[in-house]
Amino acid sequence: MKRLPTFLAATALLAAPALADETTGLTDDAITIGVMGPFSGNASSYSKAEIGLMAFYDMINEAGGVHGRKLVAVQEDTGCDTAKGLAAAKKLIFQDEVFMLQGNSCSGVAVALRPEIEEAGLPWIVAHAVSDTISDPVAANIFHGVPTGNANGRAMAEFVLSRPDTKKVAIIEHSNDWAHSYSNPAQAYLKEHGVEPTEVLTMERGQTDATAQVLKMRADRPDFIIAALYEAETAIFLRDLKKYGLGDIPVMGTAGTDLENTLKRVGDLETVKNYYVIHPYVDNLDGPGMQKWADMIHKYYPDEELTNFSYIAIGSGVALVKALEAAGPDLTRSKLIAELDKISDLDTGVLSAPITWTADDHQGVKGSAVSGFVDGKPTVLKAWGQPY
Repeated sequence: MKRLPTFLAATALLAAPALADETTGLTDDAITIGVMGPFSGNASSYSKAEIGLMAFYDMINEAGGVHGRKLVAVQEDTGCDTAKGLAAAKKLIFQDEVFMLQGNSCSGVAVALRPEIEEAGLPWIVAHAVSDTISDPVAANIFHGVPTGNANGRAMAEFVLSRPDTKKVAIIEHSNDWAHSYSNPAQAYLKEHGVEPTEVLTMERGQTDATAQVLKMRADRPDFIIAALYEAETAIFLRDLKKYGLGDIPVMGTAGTDLENTLKRVGDLETVKNYYVIHPYVDNLDGPGMQKWADMIHKYYPDEELTNFSYIAIGSGVALVKALEAAGPDLTRSKLIAELDKISDLDTGVLSAPITWTADDHQGVKGSAVSGFVDGKPTVLKAWGQPY
């Protein structure tokens, strides 16, 4: 990861006057936080991540906030669209003048936002989007609070190869950066372990039929399939796999799909019984380890339907509060960034791997568990056949 040499960074800090915007968005009793997400459109199911995050803010506020300040969310819709996302970011930064940003689903949007937010300099904790290029090379003010595509991609391939006698692996993916952020590190991991993908096929967003891709796979019949597809296309692909007699082949999906939500989209367990997804949590969604967070969300959003996405941003919220507490009552943006850089091996109580940030590495979560249907029930796994 690239960063200014220490002596240059220090010189820049000494040369720069104290900036008036160090406390923009901050009052004696409030910290305003811009929360962007796809609250409308085809990807609106991802906005459940932002709902979970804002419920966490509500819980902190009910307990008195941080050093007497409440966390006040200023919500903006990106629609999972780059142009709309850029407009939302500019509004939050220059019109609403928030203290910091947190949230963001949809990697394509987040990647496009990076230059604008890096230049503005306010803290941004990415709490859902996974593309590595959002936070690498390192930008002083941008932090990843979830596993990135690299961490997830390698975890996906590791799970695939944990199944005995897996030698032939096929990949199906979108052609966008989001999909590549999973499939490229997955392919790298496979090759490191002597497995060359039998084929790498493309299924674009919005496609309503996967017949051509499935028929190519049928000719070579892989032992396992890695699918870097969004939820809607995943459902179509799984239906067509079953339709053409390949429904018994296990499929490893990304954090961009939710196991239970995919079951609802498909409509029957038989079609998804061999589907697995990255599962970044300490327990099943209905397990005792997640009950606290489910209760929290329903306390503040009683009608919210919970899915895998509902919890993903909460861990980064835990890290934010820890850093705010450490920064003290005389808060500035620089102080917060300095304390975020000190978060180390933080057990958030929700993510299956800890958060660690350093000045040279802002990709805080390095691993993930996997979830799949075992005896018809969602089950968290460390490896093939091994419960978490």
